[in-house]
Amino acid sequence: METENAGPCTTSRRTFLGWAAGTLLLAGCSGNLVTQRASPKAISAAELLDQDIFHIAHRGSGDNWTEHTLHAYGQALAHGAQAIEISVHRSKDGHFICHHDASLERLCGVPQLISETPWDELQGLRNNARQWLGPSTSLEPLTLLETVLDQLADQVVLFIEDKSGQHASELIEMVVSSSVPVESTVWKQPATGTGTDLAKAAGMKTWGYFAPENFKDIEELAGRFDAIGIHDSADPDIINRAVATGLPVICWEVHRRSQRDWLVSQGVRGMMCSNFPYVTSSPLPVTTALDDFSSGLRTAGDLPDVIKWTAQPLITASEGILSLGDSRKASYTLGSMALTGGGNWRLKAQMRWPQQSSGNQIAGLAFGVPTDEPYRAFEESQIKGFHLQLESHGEVSLWRADGKTPHNLGKAVWNTSVEGAWTEIELAMTDGQILVQCGDDTLAVELGESVAPGYLNLLNLIPAGHGVDFRQVSLEVDASA
Repeated sequence: METENAGPCTTSRRTFLGWAAGTLLLAGCSGNLVTQRASPKAISAAELLDQDIFHIAHRGSGDNWTEHTLHAYGQALAHGAQAIEISVHRSKDGHFICHHDASLERLCGVPQLISETPWDELQGLRNNARQWLGPSTSLEPLTLLETVLDQLADQVVLFIEDKSGQHASELIEMVVSSSVPVESTVWKQPATGTGTDLAKAAGMKTWGYFAPENFKDIEELAGRFDAIGIHDSADPDIINRAVATGLPVICWEVHRRSQRDWLVSQGVRGMMCSNFPYVTSSPLPVTTALDDFSSGLRTAGDLPDVIKWTAQPLITASEGILSLGDSRKASYTLGSMALTGGGNWRLKAQMRWPQQSSGNQIAGLAFGVPTDEPYRAFEESQIKGFHLQLESHGEVSLWRADGKTPHNLGKAVWNTSVEGAWTEIELAMTDGQILVQCGDDTLAVELGESVAPGYLNLLNLIPAGHGVDFRQVSLEVDASA
């Protein structure tokens, strides 16, 4: 059994350099707090739900810190969260444990249920989110709800859910008797669940969420709650029906800024954010961004195209490498490197195929993408942008997509590297012209306009049975041009 390991505090792999001022700004590692709340006192749940747009840290913002741990809740609070979502299960001996799953298998590697395990065994386990957050992520102990209520009392609105649906009265009684003001709590449950009346009688606000299987019941059940929730898989018609109830609508799970913007356009007011510090911010007004992946931690805003733990690329911190696997076509958005300003700029990266097959392998970089939606080259969901692709059979080409299938802007012969060797890629925007250099080979394309670097994506377009590695991704913008 692994013991708790807080992990060393290392400088984040994201370093920003301002050319003009020459100032160095470092984003903190998972143990450091980047921002501080202006006031530690919580607003009431009623005040939160009355805001035009509001955000809740989903599972304590599980894209950034190990979900449903005291560490995650504290980090979300320190990064400005006004509300935090907490799921609980009850242990065999009656303790409420902060955890999403009924089973301990996904996060603790133990194939048993929380409800069948006493606290003295649970407290020796550790939550391991390294598959999702990176190999340097600290192993975090399971957290008692009573500890959270004590430490976060009067600092944040708490959305609390009895995940089993079997202990509403005991859980509500515990919350009401704690030091947390009842007016800063929200009872969270499935729209078809029980407990709403007890929660209202205790003075709590209520939120009922609708999954696809009960979308048909929105109008019938919405009136039971102070706010309602819609899963992010819902289509616009479903969301419009929810908004039409007149209640505050909260959508989960919000991972990307593009999700947030679309939901706001549909009238959704509440964002249950898994990527809280990123979704609630904008691209930084800096001129240089560097990602060398050496911290072993996935930076806020960097996400695979499929939001599943199994889709997260492998990060090898000791070598500063991010590897897109060999099992499927994939893209990886570097949302934390988004620079939207104009002017001339230069994008650099190193790429290699650790192993090459007889089949043609294709990989590369996307740029000039206006949102942080994943860039899916040559697919129906293709968004606007550009991409550079390198083929192991010896061709480099530049492509532009305007929301449809990309069209080729130019291509050249590329003297491909030997298996396992790194290729230096440099892509420069200079006065409306894109100049590409791959090793000793060059390709120039005249656009007649300057394109902002926007959001970047790393691409594996044809795996051909093998993955592709990236390292030393950097972006420099000359804002004076």
